[in-house]
Amino acid sequence: MRVVVLVKAVPDLDRMPFDPESRTARRAGTELFLNPFDARAVLVAASLAGPDELPDVVSLGPAEARGPLLEAMAMGAARGYLLSDPRFAGSDTLVTARALAAAVRPLAPDLVLAGRWTTDSSTGQVPAELAENLGLPYVDGARRIEPLGSGRLGVVADTDDGWARYEVGLPCVVSVGEKIVKMRAASPEAREAAARRPFSVLTLEDLGLSPGEVGASGSPTRVVRLEDEAPSREPRLFRATVATEVDAATERVRALLARPRPAGPAIRRPTEEPGPEGEVLVFVGRPEGGVDSEALPLVSEVWRLPFPLHPSVVGFGPWTDRDALRLARAGASRAYWSAGPDGWRSPESVSGSVVPLLDAGPTAAGLLVRSTPWGRELAGRLAARRRLGLTGDAVGLALASNGSLVFRKPSFGGRQVADVETRRGPALATVRTGAFAGAEFDREASAFRVALLPPIVAPDRVVRTGTGREHEARYGDLARARTVVVVGMGVGGPEGIAEVLDAIRPLGAALAATRRVVDSGWVPPQLQVGLTGRSVAPDLYLTVGASGKANHLVGAQRARVVVGINSNPDEPLFSRVDVGLVGDWRTVLAPLARALAPAVAPTAG
Repeated sequence: MRVVVLVKAVPDLDRMPFDPESRTARRAGTELFLNPFDARAVLVAASLAGPDELPDVVSLGPAEARGPLLEAMAMGAARGYLLSDPRFAGSDTLVTARALAAAVRPLAPDLVLAGRWTTDSSTGQVPAELAENLGLPYVDGARRIEPLGSGRLGVVADTDDGWARYEVGLPCVVSVGEKIVKMRAASPEAREAAARRPFSVLTLEDLGLSPGEVGASGSPTRVVRLEDEAPSREPRLFRATVATEVDAATERVRALLARPRPAGPAIRRPTEEPGPEGEVLVFVGRPEGGVDSEALPLVSEVWRLPFPLHPSVVGFGPWTDRDALRLARAGASRAYWSAGPDGWRSPESVSGSVVPLLDAGPTAAGLLVRSTPWGRELAGRLAARRRLGLTGDAVGLALASNGSLVFRKPSFGGRQVADVETRRGPALATVRTGAFAGAEFDREASAFRVALLPPIVAPDRVVRTGTGREHEARYGDLARARTVVVVGMGVGGPEGIAEVLDAIRPLGAALAATRRVVDSGWVPPQLQVGLTGRSVAPDLYLTVGASGKANHLVGAQRARVVVGINSNPDEPLFSRVDVGLVGDWRTVLAPLARALAPAVAPTAG
């Protein structure tokens, strides 16, 4: 099997300076490392390809990326290709995918592998956009890959609530997640051998691309503002070793919870007969057909934008009166629906139904898709097909002075916030789950119109053959719980998590986790909150044994009160919470939970 692996050299974000003029990171002169998700992909590729046909690795980056690319080769690759040209500077994900496709296409691989995320951007967009550019099927977030014979692969991949099993024909593109293989470093001997293997540096001319197709000038998205994430909390620290201070901390949390809820941005009333201009399409379909409840807050959020913007919804599957009522009350102006039976459909086949809608409605201001594995592929394919700019993991919407949509998203590990504008419409974005609060309007199902789209007839080149849930009831419901307790590496392991669950029982809380806890396999990935996880907005967000880095707490920005417990007073956590308790969580967590229970009555979750 001929395998090509996409790899990326990434910086240490904590040490990387920023250029305020170009609104980009100053990567020149910054030490770069092999993205750990891509390293996993190389290890998997080497095992699939076999000793007689080692994989090739392809990367786009500056000249300094040569070292990380050689590291990837030392992990089991035969040849390296570095796409390096100063004219690539400022390329967004669409341009990056186009350039990578130009390099991969002549290699004629049976399988293209990539890491699901990169640690510097965490959008997960490039593999799907690459697949669309190559015209190949795609599976996101594989945790196991096995050849089935007859030119087909079996892939088990992560989903929102567990896993799914797929069959897909070769050639195809697959991204890999954290669970697929245990990381291991290359040996010194392997590094020496890699330095002697073929290594090519490719320029624009080698790829058959023109300067106008790449870089900032060829990218449909641009960052119009990049700023440090300003602290929105006023931390107060207490010593958990002193009973009176624990009591004072508890009273402080109670007082914060008792404050009136902030009103939030104003929201307009839905217009019964909206005009033809300013339509923002919101994809509300589930992969199995029907309405995705967690996408409804995206519909309501559009009504916080100025006139004339208004939301319409897009989906597929059965159409029911109950769905019509739910969508009307969420604020939808109209619905575009591809009616048909229940059943899972791939993002590739669904995108073929949505593209004609975009062509028929060229005045649409934007298209929003919930940021799930399925949604990211759908958005990536739409972006590549229509050459649209795609903003990944947006957490905010605004309107620019020229009337175009602007998306706000965490950037550079959550330490900065970027405002991203699209040069040509419709503006396309995936939106973080939990980023927006929903609203319900007093409306009848007849308050909006329904336009039926043609049935989806494209065959699914990716076939789902089974699914499984991994979310246990004891973890609670992150989407609805009033209290969320997040565990970090400081709890020590699965035994510590069991202690935490026992201690927080009075709170009726949902459990969440940092990325490192998930990577360690202590809890399912569906519990991850943060830059590459989900966002939550509980009344109380209580961290236990977490360091409190920006890439984690970016997922809790909408929490009303954030409390942190950690024994190390120097952790960044204590500059980003409302109340901090310095001490052993085993001593303070249980009494704190009992004391706070009346203030956060477990009526949800």
